Amino acid sequence: MGYKAQLTGRVIEDDLFGVARRLKSIDDGYFVFLNYRTGKFEVHNSKDRRTLCLVLPYDRLDERTVRHVLYTRAERAREIVERMERENARLEAERQKQALNKALANVG
Repeated sequence: MGYKAQLTGRVIEDDLFGVARRLKSIDDGYFVFLNYRTGKFEVHNSKDRRTLCLVLPYDRLDERTVRHVLYTRAERAREIVERMERENARLEAERQKQALNKALANVG
């Protein structure tokens, strides 16, 4: 970790619930970084040129962190995109149905 990174945060090597260690068991390149500027925990992967994988939406490291990392892993990207596309299609169909019902109500 470079000098600049040390000024903006710190790597979490160990924590109360062993989250940092558990993430390493998922991928040995993973590490947790506490960003001092944002106050957020970040998950990075030292195997990637751009190390940042995700910014955690939680204010502490716990089981949710492990589940969130497993959910967002690249191997699941296709599944996640398909789920998002299905949900977007459902929302669009609902929006069109509401617009049609409103238009029909105004005609009558």
